[in-house]
Amino acid sequence: MEKLKRIVIAGRSLPIKMDLNVLEHIQNEYGMISEFERDLLGLKPVRDGNGKVVYEGEEPVMESVEPSIKAIKTVLPFMINEGLAVEAEETGRSWETVSDRWVFANCSIGFVELADIIHEEFSRCFRTKK
Repeated sequence: MEKLKRIVIAGRSLPIKMDLNVLEHIQNEYGMISEFERDLLGLKPVRDGNGKVVYEGEEPVMESVEPSIKAIKTVLPFMINEGLAVEAEETGRSWETVSDRWVFANCSIGFVELADIIHEEFSRCFRTKK
């Protein structure tokens, strides 16, 4: 059985899971997974006076900004519901989805910490097993 990371919302310990289903959802919303990750990390390309992205060699110069609430809201309920589905499949129990509204109304975790939690799980899904 897979060990799922958990977060607590409204006193409920909820599993979260980042997998291909969640990545597909991100890609549908963002177009590119890398754009989502930059928003989640709070990285924004620096632009010159004409609005063009500044490059250092072939890489764009980035500046730190706040993590994107949009990125968090795009993925958090989806990750929770995916975690609930995986957990139910592994245990043979039934499960009920949580609504976006419930998650956002009851989540008391700060958005910077949420971004870190989500990014940790995001990074985990790209690691290869040895």
